[in-house]
Amino acid sequence: SAFAPDAPPFLAPLAANLIALRAKGNWSIAALAEQARVNSRMIRLVERGHVNVSLNTVDKLARALGVTTGSLVGLKPVARQEGDAPIEEVLARNLASARKGLMLTQDKLGQRSGVSMYVIAHIERQARNPSLHTLAKLAASLDLSLEALLSQ
Repeated sequence: SAFAPDAPPFLAPLAANLIALRAKGNWSIAALAEQARVNSRMIRLVERGHVNVSLNTVDKLARALGVTTGSLVGLKPVARQEGDAPIEEVLARNLASARKGLMLTQDKLGQRSGVSMYVIAHIERQARNPSLHTLAKLAASLDLSLEALLSQ
């Protein structure tokens, strides 16, 4: 079925890219689910914009499809390279760097984004698996796209 009209806009590129990459690779939802070790119902929900998916799940899907995690939520999927840093590391580095670049403390970013400073601290320490919704709030507060926040 179609993408949910009431879905958060940051889910649209992810859904479109998943559908396009599955079609290009002639992958069924079941085949992708098995390869990514993600529940097939979850993939169906993501493709329809019905679920706030975790970064870990997006990373598993990106790896299975051979694209970078950041590009899977962006405008155009990009092939994954050997030796790409783990997504948690990329996110932690980008979040801290963008935050410091705007001279924001974790507390100030928390106030600006509506995301707890404790959650921000955990993400920067690579101790949390945030949802895309949380990451979208942080990215918007830092004047970044979700793709930029998740790309090397």
